[in-house]
Amino acid sequence: MPAPQFTELNRLGNSRSNRWGSRVTNFLLHTQEGDGTAESLASYLNNPNNGASYHYTVRDGVVCDVVDTDYASWSVLDANSYTINLCFAGSRASWSREQWLAREHDIRIAAWLAVQDARKYSFAPVVIAPPYYQGEGISDHRYVTDELGIGTHTDVGPGFPWDRFAAFVSEYAGGATLVNEIDAKAEVSPWLGARLTAGENVCPDNIGRWAHFEHGYIYWSPSTGAHPIPDALWSKFEALGWEVGPLGYPTTDHTVLTGPDGQPWGDVQGFQGGALYRRYGQPIALWVHGAIRDHWNRSGFENGPFGWPTSDEQPFDGAAFQDFEHGRIYWMPKPTLGLLNAGETDKPLADAA
Repeated sequence: MPAPQFTELNRLGNSRSNRWGSRVTNFLLHTQEGDGTAESLASYLNNPNNGASYHYTVRDGVVCDVVDTDYASWSVLDANSYTINLCFAGSRASWSREQWLAREHDIRIAAWLAVQDARKYSFAPVVIAPPYYQGEGISDHRYVTDELGIGTHTDVGPGFPWDRFAAFVSEYAGGATLVNEIDAKAEVSPWLGARLTAGENVCPDNIGRWAHFEHGYIYWSPSTGAHPIPDALWSKFEALGWEVGPLGYPTTDHTVLTGPDGQPWGDVQGFQGGALYRRYGQPIALWVHGAIRDHWNRSGFENGPFGWPTSDEQPFDGAAFQDFEHGRIYWMPKPTLGLLNAGETDKPLADAA
């Protein structure tokens, strides 16, 4: 899609900070809560004594570049280091949908800028609209308040036309290519067998897509790409609530693990919220995640002294533990954990406090 028409003005100043190596993950929208133009707001922001800045100001087809996006603007407190921020000059969070739609061309410009920066910094060009979820993408100042717990601002306000903005983002991000990524993965995964769904299905979050095959599924999201999930791992993925559950989307293809004799031993696949392991002969895969997973990984995974997981993580007395073939790993936020001798395996005893 060609870029929308706008006039771009260089108003770069020094109201900025170093990102100190932080990866940019979000593009955020803001209101001015005033009546300025793109130029007058940029002039105000260029005075470091005012303690505020945005990367862009936009109004009536004029875009002012105020802070180089390689630097952090002063917009969202502790979230500055990993965000890009755009302010609609002369706007207010109290605006109605009709008032926002009178500035629809500026909304289109903001969508185009957001997609360009998403490509430049390799974060997902997806819109995170209210009621929000935490992740990479394009949102507003209220996302920082409600989802990240930083600050108190609620702009761009309830009247903002998220549907129109998301449509513009989809245009510029090339949303029509989604099926191709699933098809491309299917082409190099012949073990999946015949395709059982025509095209693709939309995930409940309205972001991801999935398709069903004879021996598994392919799931796609903008931030994770397309990855097949074999039937051997699928039942656990389903039991945990699919991609809207704690596992999230798959981040890797599955891997067949081999034992000391070189023979296939089991399957593993990485997800946003941990990994699924299934040793052949087990009835279902098991979920390993968080600090217990980190401890197990450091010990050598399934080839280390603990061996394969034999249970999911189990909550206990404000703590948690997970059983493995040759032992148990505890996660304990509390300072103490009591154990009673009970034969070969110690029995944890809840604290009376």
